[in-house]
Amino acid sequence: MARSTPITVDFYQILNLPFTGSTTNLPQQQIKLAYHKALLRHHPDKAAAAAQEAGLVATPNGTFAGSKDQRTYSIDEITTAYKTLSDPGRRADYDRTLLLDRVKAAEREKTGDVFHTGLEVVDLEDLSCDEGSGGDQDSVSWYRGCRCGDEKGFLLTEDDLDREAEHGEIVIGCRGCSLWLKILFAVEDDG
Repeated sequence: MARSTPITVDFYQILNLPFTGSTTNLPQQQIKLAYHKALLRHHPDKAAAAAQEAGLVATPNGTFAGSKDQRTYSIDEITTAYKTLSDPGRRADYDRTLLLDRVKAAEREKTGDVFHTGLEVVDLEDLSCDEGSGGDQDSVSWYRGCRCGDEKGFLLTEDDLDREAEHGEIVIGCRGCSLWLKILFAVEDDG
């Protein structure tokens, strides 16, 4: 089951089973029971009736607004999940791929290699500096207005820069919208 693309649908999530990373933790009977529950929970007729009873509103994409399980799965997705997780060989391959995908996603988060809406790259010197006001003279912050109207939408402190000193860049989101700013900076050694 060599994959070059990340897993987009989590079979454990579909069957409402815990993923521990170990292929020996789930007995076949538990997988089969989860499969039958998922079929009932996501059956087109039964899911709509259960949601209506619970006072949930169906959305155009097949989910129910306000439900704990926001997504409904097709019978094909449920069956594929069951076939994969109930076969020890397929499940071991799937678990390895799922773990690898999660490690890669965590690494992208850690390195900042994540897609951000409206990401703009600037130097720290392009931001306005506020060198402490009032009684806190040690407090230094940098800010830049955002097109959403927030005058200090992009705001960072000296502590933020210290945390990312070894990378020389920091990605921050606007406080008022979904835009992002990558700020490049250099750290001067005092010694």
